[in-house]
Amino acid sequence: VWYAVYQPVAFFIYMIAITMETNRSPFDFAEAESELVAGFHTEYSGMAFSLFFLAEYTYMFLASAIAAILFLGGWHGPFLPGVVWMLLKIYFFLFMMMWFRWTFPRTRVDQMLNFGWKLLLPVSLLNFLVTAGVMAIL
Repeated sequence: VWYAVYQPVAFFIYMIAITMETNRSPFDFAEAESELVAGFHTEYSGMAFSLFFLAEYTYMFLASAIAAILFLGGWHGPFLPGVVWMLLKIYFFLFMMMWFRWTFPRTRVDQMLNFGWKLLLPVSLLNFLVTAGVMAIL
């Protein structure tokens, strides 16, 4: 079942949340030297630095796999083996995150915090309550 059709608000919130969590643009504050300079981006170099980035891209892959399972029906699809469908859906989400990075400008820290606390949290709670109400009625 493709829950992205039944829960488009949750799908939209999840896409924003994993983009924020993976430190990708427009929410890549660890790389925004004009905003703040700290963390492993300034402390590490060489192999340790590359291992941190490998961990970030692994997290992007796993978050995309979770999104494919939760919102796009997992490995189910016509004509192709399940592994191929799962990888296609994962790569779709990875492309979406890369597209966000290419398209949207970097936000400031205060804008991101206001967006998260004043918009994403209330909308996600409202989506939860509406979904719970619909499930109780059904």
